[in-house]
Amino acid sequence: MTTKRIGGMAAKNGFYWNLGKWEMTLVPKQGGILPGGASDKYLKVPVVALLVMAPLMGAAYAMFLPFVGFAMLFTFLGKKALAMGRSEAVGVAATMSSDWRPGEAYLAGGQKKRRAGAGNGDVVEPESLDAPVEGPQRRDSGRPDVHD
Repeated sequence: MTTKRIGGMAAKNGFYWNLGKWEMTLVPKQGGILPGGASDKYLKVPVVALLVMAPLMGAAYAMFLPFVGFAMLFTFLGKKALAMGRSEAVGVAATMSSDWRPGEAYLAGGQKKRRAGAGNGDVVEPESLDAPVEGPQRRDSGRPDVHD
């Protein structure tokens, strides 16, 4: 007589312990089908063994419950500390990173424009480097000019 069963199989009355989920299932007196699928393995537990196991499992639960609470508390505090440290590290990295942006000309030395109509050589700084360039502009099509 085999006492091991798989989920979905017919079983006689009694107590069956799911080895994967660590839970007990009661099959009524007329018999029934064990819950779960082929991955759920059950072990039939005699009533005498259940009378010994149940208080021991309860005692283990009561004994380790405070440790579970402390573990949850320290996990929560650790995640909060990591999040704070990460945000501070990002802030420090942002202040220490260079202001260099590829594609910008830093060696141009500051372009200066002459004021229109000023004949005395006065030099005027542009208000912004992003100001549009005045005058006619030609946009190349990207094709080389062909001259015959």
